[in-house]
Amino acid sequence: MEKLTRLDTLLLALPWLLFTVPFQLLRGQMVEAMSVVAALLAACVLATGRVRVDLKGSLWPAYTLGGAAALYAAFLAGGLFAKATGMWWQVEAVYSSVKPGLLQLLGLLVLGVAEEVYWRGYVQGYVVVRVLGKRWWLSVVPYSLVHLVSGMPLLVLAAVPVGLVLGFVAEKAGVAASGLGHALWLYAVLYALPVPAVIG
Repeated sequence: MEKLTRLDTLLLALPWLLFTVPFQLLRGQMVEAMSVVAALLAACVLATGRVRVDLKGSLWPAYTLGGAAALYAAFLAGGLFAKATGMWWQVEAVYSSVKPGLLQLLGLLVLGVAEEVYWRGYVQGYVVVRVLGKRWWLSVVPYSLVHLVSGMPLLVLAAVPVGLVLGFVAEKAGVAASGLGHALWLYAVLYALPVPAVIG
């Protein structure tokens, strides 16, 4: 059985340091900063050779689209929850950094795929399943908790359905499928049909 190394400990601690950049230091450029952070995390874990970025089976397009649609529905419900509980300011804080343009659109693709490489490929597939021998869905715990760095409780809660849905997609259809689903969902929720425009 494989064991966690010092390198793994460093790689698991890295998001706690790096997430302060988009969530605290560059909140006005959150999308761009998060894209760079996610790309850095993905590059680090890919360099270890411990991550497999793949597509599984012929149904991966259905899992990809279904995952994106499920997350969009969950975030509409989350928007209603935010309005009802006085947390709408956190939704506005995220959307204030959205400035449609080619750079951000490319950034969304990088962000979606890179986050999946790190969180579902490395944390879920390697650390939680292979090394710890636990069920894949336990990877939702570190993925959700790292969002505490944002100072926005709503993002901590929102990370739970994201981790569960995309973790399921990665488990069934591969990390490449969850990465594409992540990017599609981000495009839908931030640009095509943003939550504030839909629920006002």
